[in-house]
Amino acid sequence: MPDKLLISDAMRKIWLKTLLGSAFLLPVLSFENSGPLPLPEPEVVLASYPKDYFQLPVADNSVHLTGTFGELRPGHFHTGIDIDSKTGGVGQPVFAAADGFVDKIKVQSGGYGNVLYLKHPNGYTTVYAHLDRFSPEIQRYVRDMQYKRERFEVDLAPPDGKFKVKQGQEIAKLGNSGGSTGPHLHFEIRNSANGKALNPLLFGLPIADKVPPEIRDMKVYFLNENREVLTSKPFPLEHLKDGSVKPFGDTIRFGAWRVGLSVKAYDRQGGYRNDNGIYAISMYADGQLCYQWRMDELDFDESRYLNAHIDYSARERYGAWFHRCFVLPGDRLNNYSRTETLGSIALSKEKPQKIVLKIIDAAGNASGLTFWLARDENMEEIVSAPYQYDLPFDAESHIDLDDFTMTMPKGALYESLHFQFKVTPDESDGMYSSMYHLHDTRTPVQRYFEVGIKPRSLPPELRTKAVIAKCGEGRPDNCGASWRGDFLVTKVRELGDYCVMVDKDPPTISPVVFNDDMRKKSAMSFRIRDNFATSGSADGLSYRGTVDGNWVLFEYDRKRDRITHTFDGHIVAGEHRLHLSVRDDRGNEAVFDRKFVR
Repeated sequence: MPDKLLISDAMRKIWLKTLLGSAFLLPVLSFENSGPLPLPEPEVVLASYPKDYFQLPVADNSVHLTGTFGELRPGHFHTGIDIDSKTGGVGQPVFAAADGFVDKIKVQSGGYGNVLYLKHPNGYTTVYAHLDRFSPEIQRYVRDMQYKRERFEVDLAPPDGKFKVKQGQEIAKLGNSGGSTGPHLHFEIRNSANGKALNPLLFGLPIADKVPPEIRDMKVYFLNENREVLTSKPFPLEHLKDGSVKPFGDTIRFGAWRVGLSVKAYDRQGGYRNDNGIYAISMYADGQLCYQWRMDELDFDESRYLNAHIDYSARERYGAWFHRCFVLPGDRLNNYSRTETLGSIALSKEKPQKIVLKIIDAAGNASGLTFWLARDENMEEIVSAPYQYDLPFDAESHIDLDDFTMTMPKGALYESLHFQFKVTPDESDGMYSSMYHLHDTRTPVQRYFEVGIKPRSLPPELRTKAVIAKCGEGRPDNCGASWRGDFLVTKVRELGDYCVMVDKDPPTISPVVFNDDMRKKSAMSFRIRDNFATSGSADGLSYRGTVDGNWVLFEYDRKRDRITHTFDGHIVAGEHRLHLSVRDDRGNEAVFDRKFVR
């Protein structure tokens, strides 16, 4: 059968075309124009949740959403809705969406920043993230616990009922803390029993949306019988004056045995230009559902499967977000309907298949395309690039060389990989090994894998300062490392270029707001930075500030590399000595020690 020939080694080696990357190759198309095709009514039924229990967590019902549930984000699906600041700044009141009590409070330098979790008697938990500050009562409790634990970052679980709240009660102020890139409220609704995030837009919140999603672009992928990608090409769409799109003709032919599709699509809230995430994609082949992805709920443990759901290479190369309309074999995300083909479309020369693609938002607005797909008379020839190892997605793989080891666990890859491996000698200052090129950064990895490198000419006194570093643009990443015999070993979650480097330089501490006389200042702040970024198993910067030997709270804004102490009564009037120490992953320490008057 032709399907068997498609994945044979012999066929792979005679196929052609990898010149500038497969995305630039034009498909073999045959158009049989017969006019536009009608779009069937949407058949996706929105999930049913309580529609009159929760209110919006802000006062103004005419909210502007800058993010929706299930939206595509780097390395994860978005797990809530983002409500933009009404004023463009911080400080807007945030209210409890329903009666309940504070179940958890977190303060983080990144991620959600200042975040509150309210548990409600109906089995749901609401989450309020990136807050500027908490209500006064909660803020006092958090501050007391930070001083008690002598830590800025805390994860607190107050006794049930300590902080009871009523629906509409102010609990915090909208902010820009943690990993936020602008003032907004990140709001979630979770199932309290299993912790899964639920789509807040399915709970009847008064957020008007009558604008259907926008389809902007598509791609086609030649697949083998295991739904693994052999190559990809543009799927040309005609952009009409009214903003909609349609294929060039209704029958499109490709020189492949089977294909999968992807679509670049966004949702729009009426009156705003934000590119928000869509709710569901459905695809039918000859009237049968062959693919469906929908965002009713999300398991946090599965969020990284976004890297398999999207065309990761297109994202890395062009910044383009394409939803795959087929499921890679190693994609274990539970948001797909388990159809027979999981989006793989077998092509026939004699009988074109009618394809109906539907894009739906959480308000039920729909957009879509209808066209036919068939196999072309002329088959495309494809040849894979040279590679050194075959890494199956469904089994553990090992590479063991004299000076390099790698263990890729089962489930780390989304499809089997023709692994390209190269070693480049490098005598650069600060490098104590060759550079090991692990395939490329455009191939995603789900799970951590282990890398071991045997250094060369490393002085014994620098063993404790040696790290496995990932090199690319900008600062190298310290990926951490520990010794296993003569090998440095660490775990990483990205392919790319790795080598052994030494980190013996301390971090830097630069005053931003500090001088000898602080009597008219409300706060003091410093910028702290390291010569390495961190990833893998490496720890980020740690710091400790004391005044006259007593610990004082410095809040850490990681995105600005800034720590700030706001004078809160712990430092009385008079002369004092500030001692600030900052340490990196390898134990290098910087110290700032100076007197000041308050």
